Amino acid sequence: MRADSLWRAVLGVEKTVVEDVVFDRVGLVVVVSVRPVARERGRCGRCRRRCPGYDLGRGERRRWRGLDVGVVRLFVEAESVRVACPEHGVVVAHVPWARHDAGH
Repeated sequence: MRADSLWRAVLGVEKTVVEDVVFDRVGLVVVVSVRPVARERGRCGRCRRRCPGYDLGRGERRRWRGLDVGVVRLFVEAESVRVACPEHGVVVAHVPWARHDAGH
């Protein structure tokens, strides 16, 4: 099993590409940088329809908390780009590992 396949299985994320894994020994934190595969990029976060890009979301990266690995905290990190959906307006693009407006 390749390392990126192993990380996808540990994180429980599908349709993603693992770009980097960083381990902070002092803070006991693992940050896994991922991005959606090409077929899943550029979709509305609400209806998942393909939409033209709007911007790069102010160049910020977002973090989602994953399930901890023992005492080590785990985070999934990715770019937060926005798309211009004809139905919903400008929204954050869909990511396969999180629901839009989940709020937790």
